[in-house]
Amino acid sequence: MIPSEVSVLIIGGGGSGLTSSLFLSDLDVDSLLVERHPGTSHMPKAGAHNQRTMEIFRRHGIADEVQRTGAPAENRMRAAWMTTLGGNGPLDRRHLFSIDLNGEGVFREIYERDSPELSAGLGQYLIEPLIRRNAEKRDLGRLCFNHEVVSLEQNGSGAIAGIRDRATGTTHSVRAQYVIAADGGRSIGGMVGANLTGTTGLAAMLSIYFRADLSAYVDDDVMAYWFVGAEFGAWAGGSMVKAGPTKWDRFSETWTIHFMFHPDDPDIGRLTKNNALPRLRKILNLPELDAEVLGVSPWTIEAVQTDQYRVGNIFFIGDAAHRQPPTSGLGLQSAIQDADNLAWKLAAVLHGWAPESLLDTYESERRAVIAANVEYALFAFQNQFAFEAGLGLNRAKTTEERRAAFLAYFADTPIGETRRARAREVFNTVRLELNPHDREIGFHYGAGALIPDGTVPPPRDPMGVNYIPTTRPGHRLPHAWLNKRGQRVSTHDIGGIGKFILLTGRRGASWCEAADELSRKTLVPISAFRISADGDFGDPTRRWERLREIEEDGALLIRPDRYVACRFPRMSEDPYDSLRSAMSKILGRSFDDVPSDLPTAGSRQEVEFPQ
Repeated sequence: MIPSEVSVLIIGGGGSGLTSSLFLSDLDVDSLLVERHPGTSHMPKAGAHNQRTMEIFRRHGIADEVQRTGAPAENRMRAAWMTTLGGNGPLDRRHLFSIDLNGEGVFREIYERDSPELSAGLGQYLIEPLIRRNAEKRDLGRLCFNHEVVSLEQNGSGAIAGIRDRATGTTHSVRAQYVIAADGGRSIGGMVGANLTGTTGLAAMLSIYFRADLSAYVDDDVMAYWFVGAEFGAWAGGSMVKAGPTKWDRFSETWTIHFMFHPDDPDIGRLTKNNALPRLRKILNLPELDAEVLGVSPWTIEAVQTDQYRVGNIFFIGDAAHRQPPTSGLGLQSAIQDADNLAWKLAAVLHGWAPESLLDTYESERRAVIAANVEYALFAFQNQFAFEAGLGLNRAKTTEERRAAFLAYFADTPIGETRRARAREVFNTVRLELNPHDREIGFHYGAGALIPDGTVPPPRDPMGVNYIPTTRPGHRLPHAWLNKRGQRVSTHDIGGIGKFILLTGRRGASWCEAADELSRKTLVPISAFRISADGDFGDPTRRWERLREIEEDGALLIRPDRYVACRFPRMSEDPYDSLRSAMSKILGRSFDDVPSDLPTAGSRQEVEFPQ
């Protein structure tokens, strides 16, 4: 039965909506999710999940299941460019370039160094049911598919939604304190006056999801193929990706290909599941391919962001707030990270330990990050066209001219070798798209629920790969492996869900006592830990000591989403007052009426740690 009242109404059951339900339940907040479709996505889109997303999943206990369900690392190690997949001509099935991707191969060392989780590979048609199952196991989240919101009105205390059961036609009225619009921008923005602005209609694209045996044409360790040949140029030739779901080597049962239409292509808007097979065969140059088309999905390349992330008590996340090209894989990942940022703030307000104004920091933090992601993804999409110039195709207009350029490219001559060497240099720039390590975990918040300390952020790699960890406020908590009674524990494993954590060193006991007392008196959940040989966690490799950027008697205050809220380089004269003042600024709540007396020495209780 649909409840008449709920703390949070989630509109949309895609990746961002489902994760919102899961996160809120784990934060002890009740919610109702409404999705107009009868089930989750049937298309294997958004197949790469980066380390930051996997860290969030780790916190909520589903990272291992995501890894087990998706493609094993050895089957998604490379991306490759070829002229065609099939054919027997002199320019068919020719290899152009390959690169390790998703933090595997030559990139594995830096990915393992910087996070307790590696990236994962599984499309939306696999990950959405997985998240849905886990969300439905939580007692506080109710999920209603095949239901749609037909009306939404706000008042001073929240919103009232009219929700229609699409199977029976019955309409229910639900009052919610807050609403999360995760509907992909289909309806809620228009209802409340929030508009997506930016660049639209850059290219018409189509995804074809199909079943076929391609084992004679592909390799076990290549996850994605791009085709650039005499007939089809960059993106027009398509990008083909393994889709599993049980085999992920060259015997993958299903595949997805994404390709771009020429502006005057008569197939735009015409191809369906029933008539797309000839186009698929032509792109792959496999005219006799025995394939079953399982689904098609038209879409357009755009780079847009909402002009309002919050309208009253309604918050926009995921595709309802921003859309970007799939290149660099930041779309769904940004959506999940939207949910992570918003969920803990909603919980803080609903549980009464933060004021309503904390919710304004959702937009002030996410807007700038998303703007950078959208710009980067668009650049990565356009960078694929640079490969045409690298191959010597920039002046080739017709198929015959492209064929001549490829014959010159493959020629067994000194200038042919030079052409190929130039192409490798240009192709290698694709690392900014396929291994954007710094873009994935190195972004930071400049203003919001944090206290800047006046320091300069570390330099960013313009190619998006190399990440420099820092404890500067607004940045993600750096990962280091610690020791707890013989168990290896990441800094990201410390503390519980929905809590602030305070980290200090060997001489920081007074910070821990202050944090325990402040938490007891204000009800703000804070767990404090000393990282030292005689403390709560050991640092046997001394990596944390090199990363922490504070003295042994300093402290770091970390938010529930594992971003640094503020840092104290060294011991304060009055650590309790310093911490109380900082928390007041972070949450936007006055703690002036809370007494500043420190507890007596030795009063701190032993804290249980998550296993």
